[in-house]
Amino acid sequence: MDAPNRTPDYVAELHAQYADITNQPSKLLTVDERRGVEFYLADIGQPERPSIATANWVNFVHDLDDFISDVGRLPRADSGRPRTTTQEQALVDRLTYQRRPEVRAAHCRYQAHRLESLPGFRWEPQEERWAEQLMLHQSFWGQTGRAPRRNAPDPAERALARWATQQRVAHRNGSLTPPRARRLREAKYRIL
Repeated sequence: MDAPNRTPDYVAELHAQYADITNQPSKLLTVDERRGVEFYLADIGQPERPSIATANWVNFVHDLDDFISDVGRLPRADSGRPRTTTQEQALVDRLTYQRRPEVRAAHCRYQAHRLESLPGFRWEPQEERWAEQLMLHQSFWGQTGRAPRRNAPDPAERALARWATQQRVAHRNGSLTPPRARRLREAKYRIL
């Protein structure tokens, strides 16, 4: 963000929490809290020289804040292939990296909560979208008493039918994860 003291509303609660932690004696803080204080101070523009890693991470988060302020949403991946190199795609790529399990595990609580405070942020957005599709499929069956049809006049029904077909194809070719396969078999209206 351009002005170090300009804090988005969605971060105010986290910053208030870490302002309190910062006022405690350092020897009483856990290692995670001390790391969190370092990121918090860099986030609000306090330390003159944060570590390079801290400064890079905070600059990335500020770039996300600016994007959200300008566009009103998190950056989205370009669905075209090959992907064009844009600022938005660069932010998507960095956000994807932050979601990787090994990177996520290395975050201190401040970093994790700072990302979670971003409007619309999810750690596993693809899993959530998949679960939402399953819920919509089950709801359709419950309301209509039949499976969605691929040749239906309603585009939403066609999309659900395509999704269910994709799940069966993924199961046949071995690319459907075991937890997803189990959920599809255990659903009230089975897909597999």
